[in-house]
Amino acid sequence: VHSAGARFDYEKAKWFNHEWMKFLPAQHLLAPVRRILQEAGVNSTDEAYLLKVIERVKERCVLLTDFPQQSGFFFQPPATIDLAAIQPKWTTEKAAFFHSFMAALQTVEPWTAMGLEACFKESAAAAQLKPGDLQLPLRIMLVGGKFGPGVFDIADILGKEETIRRIEVVNSQLIG
Repeated sequence: VHSAGARFDYEKAKWFNHEWMKFLPAQHLLAPVRRILQEAGVNSTDEAYLLKVIERVKERCVLLTDFPQQSGFFFQPPATIDLAAIQPKWTTEKAAFFHSFMAALQTVEPWTAMGLEACFKESAAAAQLKPGDLQLPLRIMLVGGKFGPGVFDIADILGKEETIRRIEVVNSQLIG
């Protein structure tokens, strides 16, 4: 017991909240996250899809209000793409790689993060490029910036058609 008044440590409270959200199952977070996403203008009617998104993103969120920023790209394509992060190291070889990678993605079955990663590495080896040099451009193509969960987890949740469409849109912007 101290003679001074009690002090509330907001940063520690945020840390506890973050730890608690990581611990909770996605099903428990479903209703509040759906409400917060709707308030942010993101409508998610597919419960199974939303549960997958929550499971992948919850470790990156400190507060429930972080979900729209951390997961908005799962529901709609990014409004802005950070092309400046890609352009300095962009080459015609990388553009050709992404063109052939889109074709290779058509054959990936089953569509899983592990299968996508294997396809990515095989395509990079065939193009004689380092996978590490290609992952940042792929991430930016899918989410618009340098953030989010694992890039292959993102592609897994987005699905085949949306993943290919986003790669094609950004690749054509960088070529043109």
